[in-house]
Amino acid sequence: MSDSTQIIRRGHGTPVLIVEDIATEAFTLRKVLERADYQVTLATTGQEALRLLAMREFRLVITDIDMPGMDGYEMCLAIKDSLRTRTIPVILLTTLSSPANILQGLKCKADYYLTKPYTPTLLLARVQTLLERPPTPPDADAEPLPVALEGQEHVVTAGRRQMVNLILSTYECAVQQNRELIATQAELNRRNDQLREQQEQLRVANEQLKALATTDGLTGLKNHRTFKERLAEEFERATRYHLPLSLMLLDVDHFKAFNDTHGHPAGDEVLKRVAKHLTESTRSTDFVARYGGEEFAVLLPFTHQQAAMALAERTRAAIEHAKWDLRAVTASFGVATINAETHTGSMLVEFADNALYRSKETGRNRVTHASELAKKP
Repeated sequence: MSDSTQIIRRGHGTPVLIVEDIATEAFTLRKVLERADYQVTLATTGQEALRLLAMREFRLVITDIDMPGMDGYEMCLAIKDSLRTRTIPVILLTTLSSPANILQGLKCKADYYLTKPYTPTLLLARVQTLLERPPTPPDADAEPLPVALEGQEHVVTAGRRQMVNLILSTYECAVQQNRELIATQAELNRRNDQLREQQEQLRVANEQLKALATTDGLTGLKNHRTFKERLAEEFERATRYHLPLSLMLLDVDHFKAFNDTHGHPAGDEVLKRVAKHLTESTRSTDFVARYGGEEFAVLLPFTHQQAAMALAERTRAAIEHAKWDLRAVTASFGVATINAETHTGSMLVEFADNALYRSKETGRNRVTHASELAKKP
C-alpha cells in the first residue's frame, strides 16, 4: 500500500473513504467523522483511492475536487463507471457551487456537493442521508438532459434523483453560506459597537486626562501652565491686531497667618470661595487661573485700563463684603494693560506683579494699576 494512504480504525462504524491532499483539511474532516464513530480511511490522490476501492468495501466516498493528477471529477466518474463501486455515494468537496460545477457534477454522476468551509452538522446530516438511502446505480433512471451554459449547449445523461440531489446540495450550501454571512455581519456589528464604545471611553478618558493636566485640583480653575499658554496666545493676537489686553493679579491678604491660625482645610475653603467670586464676576471671554498658592490671575482680552480697573475694584469689594465664617477676608490687586513698551507676555505679568506688590506695600485690600507706579511701563 502507498505511503499516501492512512487506514484509521478508531471508529467501529461505517467505513468511509476520504480523498484529500491537504493535510489540514483531511485532519479536520477525519476528526468530524471519527467523533460520529465512522471508520475513516485517508488517501491523498485519486489513483490511490481507486486502488483502495478495488481492495476494500466502503459505504461512502468524500473527495476534494482540486487534486494533483486525477482530480475529483475524474475519480468520481471512474467510481460510477465501475460495476463494483457504482452504487457508492460520492460527495464532492469544492470551494465553488457555480452552474459549471453543477454541470461537471452531473457529468461525473456525483451524489452531493459540499462547499468549503462546511459545518460539521451539515456534513454529518448529508452523510447520514446518503448512507440511509437504498443503493441505486447512477443511471437507473437516467435520461439525456440538454443544458445551456455560457452560450454552449451540453447534453448530460443523469438520473432525476442525482439532478435533484446536486441542485439541492448547492442550494443548501448557499443557505449555509448566507447564514454564515449573516452571523459574520452580526459579529462585525457587535465588534463595531464595541469599538465605538471603546472609542467613546477613550475620548472621555483623554478629556479627563486633559482636564487633570490643565486644571487646578483645588479650585477647578485653570492651572499656572495653562495660564502661560493662554497668555502667549492672547498677547500674540493683541499685538498683531492692535487689540487691548489687560491682566489682573490678586493675592489673598495675610493668607499664611490664616492658615497657621485656622488650619489648611479652612484656608482651602477660602481659596475656593475666592475662585468662585472670580468666575462669577468675569466674562466668558476672560481667562481665570490659579497662579500659585494664594495668588490668582485673570486675563482680560479686549479690555482697556479703565474697564480692567473697574472689574478689579468690583471683585475686591465683593471679596471684602462677603460673609466669611472665621474672619474677614480681603485681597490685594495689581493690574497692567499692554502698551508700546510691553514687548512680551512675561513683561505684562511683571508689570501687574509690581502693581500687586505696591497694593500690598501700601496697606493691602486695594487695587493698583501699573501706570500708577513711579516707573511706568
